Amino acid sequence: MKFFIIVALFAVAAANSYEAPKYEAPKYVAPKYEAPKYETPKYEAPKYEAPKYEAPKYEAPKYETPKYVAPKYEAPKYETPKYEAPKYEAPKYETPKYVAPKYETPKYVAPKYEAPKYETPKYEAPKYEAPKYETPKYVAPKYEAPKYVAPKYEAPKYETPKYEAPKYEAPKYETPKYEAPKYEEVTYAAQPYSFGYDVQDKESYTDFEHNEKSDYNVVTGSYRVVLPDSRVQIVTYKADANGYTADVKYEGEAKYPEYVESQYKAAASYAAPAYKAPEYKKPAYTAPAYTAPAYTAPAYQAPAAY
Repeated sequence: MKFFIIVALFAVAAANSYEAPKYEAPKYVAPKYEAPKYETPKYEAPKYEAPKYEAPKYEAPKYETPKYVAPKYEAPKYETPKYEAPKYEAPKYETPKYVAPKYETPKYVAPKYEAPKYETPKYEAPKYEAPKYETPKYVAPKYEAPKYVAPKYEAPKYETPKYEAPKYEAPKYETPKYEAPKYEEVTYAAQPYSFGYDVQDKESYTDFEHNEKSDYNVVTGSYRVVLPDSRVQIVTYKADANGYTADVKYEGEAKYPEYVESQYKAAASYAAPAYKAPEYKKPAYTAPAYTAPAYTAPAYQAPAAY
């Protein structure tokens, strides 16, 4: 209780010792104004001076009589051209030599017949490779938010205000970070299939067929072909996880054609053709007569004196 009484006494004493601040009104000093002084400008009348005129001086041109020098004339010299008769040489002619062609009797070689070899076709199961897919790369454009700096403005002083153009800085752009999406490769399960075809062409002696089917785990099939020896080959095969197995069978008996000797006989003798060399007569040649042209030197008359 005593504590609260002491605090109350201190509060009352502090309230009595507080003085309110004094406020003084601001003093205003009116600016002094001086009327401007005006001085009347002084004007001076311009001075004018009349221009001086001087009569031009004329000098008569001097004329000199031209001097004439008569040209010197020399009579041209003429030389009579020398003429030489052309020399003519008669061409030399050589009689062509004829060589009779040699003829050789052709040799006949009987054709050899070889039985055709047949090889069983090898079958390989088709390999399937899943297509590779590459995720396209995307590069996002770089963009930077523009930064703007507000212009600085200063309160005008009782002077001509100065204005400073605002400073502008080019905007800075930060490239956003791009993460490539993750791609999971899609795998496709094997699908069942089946096919078959048959080819028969009597003109080319072609006769075969092929059938195959699969349940996406086991591949089975067979093919049949007629061999050149008239037998029929039948192959039944199976392909699974354990590998490829085939069963080959033949139907019929092999037949081969008998050899028949050719009926062609070479000619017994051959008579070479008779050839006569052509007779050639040497042409008669007469050299042409040449007459030298008559030439008269031109008469020259000296020009009259000038």
